[in-house]
Amino acid sequence: MLDEQFEAIERNEREIDAALKRSEALRQAILKKAFTGQLVPQVPADEPASTLLARLRAEVAMKN
Repeated sequence: MLDEQFEAIERNEREIDAALKRSEALRQAILKKAFTGQLVPQVPADEPASTLLARLRAEVAMKN
């Protein structure tokens, strides 16, 4: 009985370790896609991030 419980605990630990490894790999894949612009479809009509940031800074400056 006790041996079976230890075996179950060890099996669960192995499954958790494997899930953590898959999770880390997935996280890295998502970050890679995000930083290379592949996470969402790119819309050519969207303004560049630098333009957006400049506009937001100007809006904040006007409010202050």
